Amino acid sequence: MWPLLLELWRKEPQVYPLRETFEVSIHTLGTSPEATTLAALGLGADEVYVLHTPESRRYLSQLQQDLGREVYPIEIDKSDVTRLYRAVGEQVRKHPGKKIALDLTSGTKAMSAGMAAAGYFLQRVHPSLRVAYVDNDAFDPALRKPVAGTEKLILLPNPHEVLGDLDEHLAQEFYGAREFSKAADRYQALRRKTGQGHFEVYAALCEMYQRWYALDFEGASSNAQRLLNFLTQDAYRNHPLNRHAQRLKEQKEGLKAIVALLQSKNFSEQKGILWLTATLLQLGDERRERQPVSAALYYYRAFELLLQHRLAVRGRSDDEPNLSPEEQQHLRQALSVWLGKPPEQIRPVQKLGLLESIALLCYLGDPALSRFSDSDLRGYQGMLQSRNKSLLIHGLEVSKKGDVERLQQFAHRLYQTTREEAGLAVSVEPVELV
Repeated sequence: MWPLLLELWRKEPQVYPLRETFEVSIHTLGTSPEATTLAALGLGADEVYVLHTPESRRYLSQLQQDLGREVYPIEIDKSDVTRLYRAVGEQVRKHPGKKIALDLTSGTKAMSAGMAAAGYFLQRVHPSLRVAYVDNDAFDPALRKPVAGTEKLILLPNPHEVLGDLDEHLAQEFYGAREFSKAADRYQALRRKTGQGHFEVYAALCEMYQRWYALDFEGASSNAQRLLNFLTQDAYRNHPLNRHAQRLKEQKEGLKAIVALLQSKNFSEQKGILWLTATLLQLGDERRERQPVSAALYYYRAFELLLQHRLAVRGRSDDEPNLSPEEQQHLRQALSVWLGKPPEQIRPVQKLGLLESIALLCYLGDPALSRFSDSDLRGYQGMLQSRNKSLLIHGLEVSKKGDVERLQQFAHRLYQTTREEAGLAVSVEPVELV
């Protein structure tokens, strides 16, 4: 029967779902070379590589005779999955741009498992690569061989692609690393590959945080509304993100408050100020170790924003403070103490910087700023004065780690007091995916 079967496959290989033409095929070879022969005929590659063991080497000549052509042998140990994986990777890299098929039919179970693992992983980088297997519709237990004529070569789908589990894992990793744009792209790809709509809900969440953390508050607010629209649909009422529905609603309202603040430019709008400050502090915290210069700017702006708010609720502005003679005198005395300079060396204040704002708020009896002692402010003054000298503002100074940490503590302390006064719950931390 073998000669007849061989002739049939030379003329019309049985390939499912459809026959494809490959330029390179890589096979495992066991002690039954017939399946490898059929796979090579079905794939029809110009170059055929065969991974064999010392035991199966003797079947190479029969394989070449049945194929009527030379093959390229690569010897490996029957259980050396690492060597197999490396050999397959080397061949794939040697043939860039070519259409490659991996046949895992023959050989030991370890060899087949290694070939499948290599194939499905390498498909991530080489989408045209395919994994193939010679199956049969009937098996003869006496001969321990397929019933002749029932064989067929199947081009196997990648379960990672069909089910999307690898993409989902990568999306979750990107999300955890705050790479929200990359996570959104993965979820959108999953939506296209699997047809499962719940991935689009995750994508909407990622897009919301991506825009939020990029300070695109209007875009983030729009995404937040889109996300909540999804979660109120019957199809998604059991979606895992619905466990965080209340927090997501609060974040949507927070974004709405920030947008209103940016449009009104009214620093007395407490809710918008607190949500915006919390956002800046969060961004600073996430960059504190890796990007201390950027983190310092977020902390500076958060601290300044809180001072502007506390001034605004008392009818004052840092740009036009309209200081009375008594207030001017108090500011000069306070700055003299904090800066360690004689009062006559302190110029009259025209606009309020960070230290000047603190001095005025102390004079006005602000409860939060009154908690800071003169010794505290003497320690902070150098750090606060260096804002405009920062490399990313007007100067060439790089924030020191100690200064960034103190600035973080100072800003968080003032934020916490302001938030407690408002009795407002604010959470800009991304929700968990599961």
